[in-house]
Amino acid sequence: MEDTIKVQTIDKNNWSTVLQGFQPNQVRQVWQVLAFDGTILGTICESVEDKYYLNGHPELDYPSLQVAARVLIENQASL
Repeated sequence: MEDTIKVQTIDKNNWSTVLQGFQPNQVRQVWQVLAFDGTILGTICESVEDKYYLNGHPELDYPSLQVAARVLIENQASL
């Protein structure tokens, strides 16, 4: 089955609603990831160190936006 997602940026003014455990100066970009039907799968945060984190939590990082998005899709599929 092919997964289709939409990745859209979250305005910097709204980062405080999705980020946890990060200082704003450590963040380069935040994206919201949506499934093909509009269901929110989660958020991806890009740090200034070019690491990617899921749902604003700094415990585990991913090497790319694509890998992080794939993990969100796989997590949703396992629910």
